[in-house]
Amino acid sequence: MSHDVAIYAPFAAGQYSRKSVRVGGAERQTFLLAHALSEQGIDTAHIVFRVKDPLPPPNSHLTLVERAPFRGNHRFGKYREAVRIWRGLAKSDAAVYIVRTGSPALGIVGLFCRLRQRRLIFASSTDADFTLVHLRERIRSVMYHLGLRCADAVVVQTAKQLELVRAGFPRTPRSAHVPSFAEAMRPAARPGTSFLWIGRAVDYKRPLSYVELARALPEARFGMLATPIYGAEDCHAEVLRAATEVPNLEILEPRPHRELMELMAQSVAIVNTSRSEGMPNIFLEGWASGIPALTLDFDPDNIIASRGIGVAAGNSWEAFVNGARRLWESRDDQQEIGRASRAYIEEVHGIASVGRQWTAIVKELVELP
Repeated sequence: MSHDVAIYAPFAAGQYSRKSVRVGGAERQTFLLAHALSEQGIDTAHIVFRVKDPLPPPNSHLTLVERAPFRGNHRFGKYREAVRIWRGLAKSDAAVYIVRTGSPALGIVGLFCRLRQRRLIFASSTDADFTLVHLRERIRSVMYHLGLRCADAVVVQTAKQLELVRAGFPRTPRSAHVPSFAEAMRPAARPGTSFLWIGRAVDYKRPLSYVELARALPEARFGMLATPIYGAEDCHAEVLRAATEVPNLEILEPRPHRELMELMAQSVAIVNTSRSEGMPNIFLEGWASGIPALTLDFDPDNIIASRGIGVAAGNSWEAFVNGARRLWESRDDQQEIGRASRAYIEEVHGIASVGRQWTAIVKELVELP
């Protein structure tokens, strides 16, 4: 075999380009995972879409394996996409495959691993991977469940997800809670100038609730980067329309990761209105800079409340608005929250510590017969 492990995350391609490109949190996590494993001497392949003007690999143990671009929106497109996935898997030729997507691709990778007698790790990125609210189409559900049945291990981000996988998929041979990676950041300069919401403009993330929060606090400033998603164009259009009626809300354009971090450093708080998440990368990056989180509903493992690193409203609109008001009024004095959040990141999500946990799981599977 050419590699010890291969990570299938095609949309992480932008992380390897000289031209900085914004990618999602799940893709960012696979990028950090690939680097962490390769730095431990594990020969790692990262299967991504084709990269224009790629950066040189950080070390000799990390290889980019490029697969053909997605063209699944025409006749027979889904079947051609399956072939492209298969070819990327075969080209990487690894003992262990890691997949971080709850899409039908998991089923294709599962079949590949069964036929080639390779190991499969499913790395969850959201609670919805186990509550299955995203599996409305039968073919998506069938392929996803097939992939899970083929998995030798499921790795989750929170203790809650570990409970979900053990309750919903008890036949999984191995399940483990490994925290997400978080890079060290410089403390953000205070005070912040606005709240910040970043995410896909889809219904379950409730972007319109953020618009209503801005409407409820006219004395505060709000920034919003809502990414349009294929199949959810109406939601994005509604967000843009509603935002025109709220003068203290600014709709932001997508930007590369480096520029996004600069924007985040000016934030009063990172806001989340979603019904379901995993461990948002934007939270981790914010906490690493000492910036609190403000959530309408979601609080992973009660971390925000128990650690004092933001405001979790428990799905109470009144508590959500009042929490935002307190954060805005105290934006000149957030040193205590900043210290607590940075201490949490260093204790739980450090690159070296999380990398060692992943390395142990991979090596265990490689050594199995």
